[in-house]
Amino acid sequence: METALGLYFAKKELFSVITLAGAAEEILGQLPLPNGPESKHPFRAVLDILRPRKHKAVEGTGPALESDLHVHLDLEQEALFLLGRAIDDYGAVAGALSARMLRFNEEVRGRKG
Repeated sequence: METALGLYFAKKELFSVITLAGAAEEILGQLPLPNGPESKHPFRAVLDILRPRKHKAVEGTGPALESDLHVHLDLEQEALFLLGRAIDDYGAVAGALSARMLRFNEEVRGRKG
């Protein structure tokens, strides 16, 4: 998370920001919450969480501009979305946010509304 936030604030490597934040969000989303029922989010091995899932695409779903050959992606929006979700998950698990996470919430989320 810290590396992803550092890259984001440096305005560098949005693909890396997306990859790191997405992985963090996936891992954090699988951890049991401190005050929640553990049966809701049983802990799984990191390899199981990161192992690619085999999903069969359903024909006719998804944005009209996407196909097997082309995907339209707004890197900035995807980075913001994944960083936000990962920060929310981290806060739920850890109960506190780092200085960079707080900065993201104030500077980025604060300007959106």
